Amino acid sequence: MKYLSSKVNFKELLHPQLTEFIAFQVDNCGEIFLVGGAIRNTYLQKEVQDLDFVVRNEAIKAAKDVADHFGGDFYILDKNRGAARALISIGDEELKIDFALLNGNSIGEDLSKRDFTINAMGIKIPLSDKVIDPMNGKRDLKNSILRSCSPNSFRDDPVRTIRAIRFINEYNLSFDQREVELLKNASNKLDEISNERKRDEIINILEKTDVRKALSQMLEFGIIEKVFPEVKKLFELDLDSPHVHDAWNHTLQVVNYCQQLMAFYRYPPDPKQIHPRIKQAINALSKYEKDISEYMNEWLNMNRSMYSLLIFAGIYHDAGKGAISPVMKNDRRSFPKHAKIGSELIRQRAKIMGFSNDEVEYLTKLVCFHMRPSQKEFIDNQKKDIHIHRFFNKIGTVGIMVGFLHLADVLAAYEETLTDERWSRAISSVNNILDAYYNHYDQIITPKKLIDGNDILKKFDLQPGKKIGDLLRRVAEAQVNGEINIKEEAETFLNHILANEKGQENL
Repeated sequence: MKYLSSKVNFKELLHPQLTEFIAFQVDNCGEIFLVGGAIRNTYLQKEVQDLDFVVRNEAIKAAKDVADHFGGDFYILDKNRGAARALISIGDEELKIDFALLNGNSIGEDLSKRDFTINAMGIKIPLSDKVIDPMNGKRDLKNSILRSCSPNSFRDDPVRTIRAIRFINEYNLSFDQREVELLKNASNKLDEISNERKRDEIINILEKTDVRKALSQMLEFGIIEKVFPEVKKLFELDLDSPHVHDAWNHTLQVVNYCQQLMAFYRYPPDPKQIHPRIKQAINALSKYEKDISEYMNEWLNMNRSMYSLLIFAGIYHDAGKGAISPVMKNDRRSFPKHAKIGSELIRQRAKIMGFSNDEVEYLTKLVCFHMRPSQKEFIDNQKKDIHIHRFFNKIGTVGIMVGFLHLADVLAAYEETLTDERWSRAISSVNNILDAYYNHYDQIITPKKLIDGNDILKKFDLQPGKKIGDLLRRVAEAQVNGEINIKEEAETFLNHILANEKGQENL
């Protein structure tokens, strides 16, 4: 049984400025009700950042008025249903506020048509402490039960099957036993749901739950093959040493360790236990805490965090192994080019799910290069600088996140068989990557230009083309290697290259 606060003051749920402005909208909207998650989270004493209002009239106009009044952004979510969103800030508080038309003739009818009883509570504006609760949502919340509002709830909107996984994990609930078969049956209809709606529910799972546990439940209820069909092929796919898990359980552990690593940067959910090896890695990389935190806040899309992209890539990092036949070598199975194949699988899946082009490229590179830090050159003091330069030249800032996915992959492969030497090597490789980027960017990642393309065209009487880019690349690499430091040395370096090429042509 869950403890619910007995001293809930719903009158103070909203910021005073917002309370006043919403109340002012009543004349235009007829009636206004605050519904759903804000009521639920207030009972649970959890933060409220998403506000859902239902109104009798002018829902889209109300959302636009709120956005305009507070200098925020406005989006129409569903013109036919009269649903729109305002994204605003009040002080340091960022809010997502949705308005929709009343679904039915009364607030009771509207609430009875919602997904789960814990979300089927409302309060009329102006706010009071009188909660409208026709489905006994407060009782179910107190008893830690997730119950749909009607036997047809999952069938009417199968995306609720994914949402149910999120709620039972995020709020530590249990299914009402009658719900399980309804959920399993409805998951077969997920193909009827738009990929974008499924994506948004999946992102909520990635950002707000123990994803290892959620993925296991999604497999049990037949959801995995409807959202991540390529990953389903990893189930019961055996892997040879050094892996101690099969491919599916290895994937679950990679996701788990990614979440543990990110917990250091205050990304939810905060795991109950941190693996001792993860603690070692976090301590070794603690000097980059501020840098990584800032990096994680530079979202590629306002609706999806960098954290969620890392977890998504963790799910797909070995998907390529399920798409190819293993090759036997020295009595061991290997999966040649599985990272490259997996990167194409996540590219295709991300496009289908409606991720932005930037996100698609980010995910593709993250999976494709997740094994690269294993190369010994990344910890060779004589070779690491040029290899890290080339690494970032190929994938840009994705290289920062690759390091964390790599650490999770190594630990999940070896688990308790992991030696201190192998773990130290993995940490050193990632440390060198981060050190180059954050402490030696101008020397290793992008050296200061000594010569540009126009200089090369004029100096050596060349024509524009790919060759110019190749020569600039070679100059940058020579700078990283300490071979040249000034423009005159760069010109001499290029003159030598071009003379050799001309000599080869004359042979």
